[in-house]
Amino acid sequence: MKDLPQTIAVAKRDIIEGLVTGIAVIGAFDDDTARLTPSLLSERIGISRSAARRYLLTLVHTGMAATDGRQFWLTPKVLTLGHAYLDSARMPRAIVPYLQHLTAQLQESTNYSVLDGDDVVYVSRVNAPRHLIPGREPGTRQPAYASTAGRVLLACLPEAALDDYLARVELVPYTHLTVQDKGALRRELETIREQGFGMTEDQYEIGLRGISVPLKNRHGMATGALSVLMRTSGSPAPDAAARCVPALQACANTLMLWV
Repeated sequence: MKDLPQTIAVAKRDIIEGLVTGIAVIGAFDDDTARLTPSLLSERIGISRSAARRYLLTLVHTGMAATDGRQFWLTPKVLTLGHAYLDSARMPRAIVPYLQHLTAQLQESTNYSVLDGDDVVYVSRVNAPRHLIPGREPGTRQPAYASTAGRVLLACLPEAALDDYLARVELVPYTHLTVQDKGALRRELETIREQGFGMTEDQYEIGLRGISVPLKNRHGMATGALSVLMRTSGSPAPDAAARCVPALQACANTLMLWV
């Protein structure tokens, strides 16, 4: 498999600003604002109310949004954008059999995720039949610092990139145990870098434990993370690590041969 493409600088004259704004319009819908008015959209992304209305009506025209005349909301057709990536990218499809093997071996839900900006994005997942854990479906985003996979991938960043991340990130507490001290987070990332895996509990949701290892290519570059997600009530943390880390690392080593 070819190495992942690197980000390149793009001249401003080559950027279609309308498309940039259109993507921002779609991204403005979330759990807190599943329905938007033109005025609210205008405030959220910094465009005029009339422009916001035109963008929303364009989404309605394409079938990606619906309206009652005042509010607008996205339709399931928006999912085709995500499926376009899943259909065209080789890794999400190719890695599923390996996740299936891990899930069968460990009897825990497994997933593959990548770092996208300051978030981790879950790309592929296989659920354990008897231990269904909601969330983390393909396309789900989560702040990297509150995710085991995210921390593993942050630990693989060059020092300068990690310094930039820690300088700009706001550590929002999703639970009372979510890390809120940047010094403590850096020390945790250094530990992950040294030991080659990460484990977190109760960081994004109480009662959940994640165990992750980086998936690296032949040049030693982290391209994603393999993870196990489980309930903390199932077993003590040391026992879970002893059971899962070797299996995750063996899988990552196998995949490294063709990543």
